[in-house]
Amino acid sequence: PPEPIQNCSITNQTSTILMLACDAGDDGGLPQTFHMEVYSMMAEQLIMNLTTTESPVFVAEKLSSSSSYLLVLYASNPKGKSTSVALTARTLFAAEPRTGK
Repeated sequence: PPEPIQNCSITNQTSTILMLACDAGDDGGLPQTFHMEVYSMMAEQLIMNLTTTESPVFVAEKLSSSSSYLLVLYASNPKGKSTSVALTARTLFAAEPRTGK
């Protein structure tokens, strides 16, 4: 199986979006697919599953504002699945709309 995804960091976050970039581990000479599972920490359930074959860069959209998420990342290839890497992230607080008087 491929080596685990490494050096993950949040590259952008808004009230509804989390962008994450990582480095791929050694692929063992086979093409890899990268996966990110997004779990709501409050609801304790999987809410999104993202997959890419380009590079381990992910954009999770349409998230709830001011919420915590568990992000589980791994790589796979025809020989199996890497060890998962987990981290937590939080969307920003959405400012309430202001109206002029």
